[in-house]
Amino acid sequence: MPDPGYFCSKAIGTKRIKPVKTGLNKSTVGTRNLLLVSNPVMHYRVSIYNYFWKRFQEDGWNFSVLANRLQSQNRIEPVFPVQELDFGFFPYRQAILRSKPDVVILFLHLKDRIFWPLIHWLKWSGIPVIFWTKTRNLDDANNYLKNILFNYAMRLCDGLILYTEPLMANVPASAQSKAFPANNTINFEDFPAIAESKEEIKREFGISFRKIVLFAGRISEEGNRKKVDHLIDIFRDLPRKDLGLVIVGSGMPENFKRRLNPKNSVYLGEIHDSENRQISRIFKMADICSIPGHVGLGLNQAMYWGLPMVTEEGLQPPEIFYLKSGHNGFIVPENDVAALKEKILYLADNESVLQEFSQNARADIMKKGSIEGMFHGFQNCINYAVKNKSTKIK
Repeated sequence: MPDPGYFCSKAIGTKRIKPVKTGLNKSTVGTRNLLLVSNPVMHYRVSIYNYFWKRFQEDGWNFSVLANRLQSQNRIEPVFPVQELDFGFFPYRQAILRSKPDVVILFLHLKDRIFWPLIHWLKWSGIPVIFWTKTRNLDDANNYLKNILFNYAMRLCDGLILYTEPLMANVPASAQSKAFPANNTINFEDFPAIAESKEEIKREFGISFRKIVLFAGRISEEGNRKKVDHLIDIFRDLPRKDLGLVIVGSGMPENFKRRLNPKNSVYLGEIHDSENRQISRIFKMADICSIPGHVGLGLNQAMYWGLPMVTEEGLQPPEIFYLKSGHNGFIVPENDVAALKEKILYLADNESVLQEFSQNARADIMKKGSIEGMFHGFQNCINYAVKNKSTKIK
């Protein structure tokens, strides 16, 4: 089996795309200015914001981004105007004033030091302000003090953009009329068509497994919250070679690498390329996706490629609402590795069920998790905020 480093060097280059240095000046196309103020712009958001920039132009808006940084792994060229600026209320205030926004969207954590002075200054300035939010710290969802702060911020804003539909249950009753779901997703329209068959891709990667279980995600993220070690332990003791585990992602600890079963497990490292071609090929060659912990947008990507997801209950993100256990994947009790193994093997060994779940996964994410659907959520919220803006705290 080839060395995992081979795949990393084949898959990605070394170029880091720099942000467009256009500042936040007005465009010659749109007539109104829409500014998104964000903490670090993750690489997968760039494609989304490129799509938003185009669609908002068609709707008469100039869309731009002000953020403290773009993620270094980004290899997609931003077409939207973006300015990187270290967090600080007064520099951000000046940057916002220069951009002359008609609406500002805050995509910040409550703990970001500029959030509270910025949201109040925007209200006092009469600039409609929208909060793009998960409505709670979902890793600490019952924290009384944090929830008071979330509720206050949601009442204060002129509009709310929610990560997913079910989060409406967390919005105060007085603020629900201004809350609009924009189901969080990735831009599938930027995904390339992959002409090669599963077998052709496997041959190039030197993989001979009949069926592949794929894990994809940042492994070391926040203390292994994606729980890749559960899969490593399952396959370490699995006495069969026809079913294999392929792991993709950054930050694999050395002790995890040492526990891999070389007969049925492969670690490919981190994979990024500007066209998403290599990671798309890997998803296409797989049959099942399993992220035992925090699934994140890996769930969307898996479902797009028709991969049923097998995961665990616990501190899951909003995107978990796409997964319907027994329909397009399985959710087993938290930390129940035996149940996780049982459901993975059930799908791997029952082709008709696997194909049914695969078709359901693809159909469900295209219906609930399209980029155009996400855009419409933003569009509806912005139109509402402009029409109903208020400088008074409700």
